Amino acid sequence: MNLTPIEIAKVIRIEQIIGDDRKTLTGFSSLAEAREEDLSFFSDARYESYLYTTKAGAVLLPVGFQPKKPLPEGLTQIYVKHPDQAFYSLVRKYGVAPLIAWGREPYSVIHPTAQVPEETYIGSFSYIGEQAKLSPQVWIFPFVYIGARVEIGEGTIIYPHAVIMPGTRIGRNCIIHPGAIVGADGFGFYKGEQRLYERIPQIGYVLIEDEVEVGANTCVDRATLGITRIGLGVKLDNLIQIGHNVQIGAHTAIAAQTGIAGSTIVGSYCRIGGQVGIADHLRIADHSSIAAQSGISRSITTPGKSWRGSPAQEVRQQLLMEAIMRRLPDLYPKLLEIEKTILHS
Repeated sequence: MNLTPIEIAKVIRIEQIIGDDRKTLTGFSSLAEAREEDLSFFSDARYESYLYTTKAGAVLLPVGFQPKKPLPEGLTQIYVKHPDQAFYSLVRKYGVAPLIAWGREPYSVIHPTAQVPEETYIGSFSYIGEQAKLSPQVWIFPFVYIGARVEIGEGTIIYPHAVIMPGTRIGRNCIIHPGAIVGADGFGFYKGEQRLYERIPQIGYVLIEDEVEVGANTCVDRATLGITRIGLGVKLDNLIQIGHNVQIGAHTAIAAQTGIAGSTIVGSYCRIGGQVGIADHLRIADHSSIAAQSGISRSITTPGKSWRGSPAQEVRQQLLMEAIMRRLPDLYPKLLEIEKTILHS
């Protein structure tokens, strides 16, 4: 990019500029790593010390911010309502490299019955299966497998080594990151006559709605019967396991290494931390927040609550329990003394 603060003001809403408003900025960076040509931002008090030593050419600051120390000489100050949001909107517009142009690279394989518009990118060594249907402006990067009858909506990007199994439906403007597997068989078995595991056929499919992001090496299993559904705007981090017939509501965000067992229904606008385990056939109410490494063994029925621990409790209750646990080493000798006194009285 090559932008001046005055030009930035035409893209985002700026309240005030202090300093050189015609300075040319060519990149984006953090406060700690910025160079003289970079634009940075400050929005979190934990990083305020970097603000006084940054070498950035310009910085986005929150309206009303009062520095505790003099800012570096020559630093252009751009005051906006939400510096972080403004910064990332500029990064999306000017800082992301354009995707590869439309076309089909050598050694890609497209089944004769697949529908692949001209305005798509199909990378080398990728495979598009029988009766697959791609919308315009879809990017399929090299080494991607698209199975039979898969449907992919406009603007969706599928990065290298992702696997989209037969029958999967993916909406518009989704991102499937490298190594993700969508639509593999769910973990379905029963014990037969000789108490050996017999396979339950998995004949459902995965439906991913619009604006969903699926992280690297995340797995979303097909339903045993019916649908595994990932709702509108859901964000899945890397290394997540979504079991068969799971339903995840709109705009829920889930961090890495979380596992959700089969047939659980997660509400909308939930936030689930890393390494959370959620048992099968549960319901998680809308707007629930679940802290990292929590274990959910029963349904959460009240919306808007925060949960922590394993087994999970409401945060206030869990914090109280932890505070009591920390005191047990000191309390235990006193309890022994009380016990002796009672027994010898």
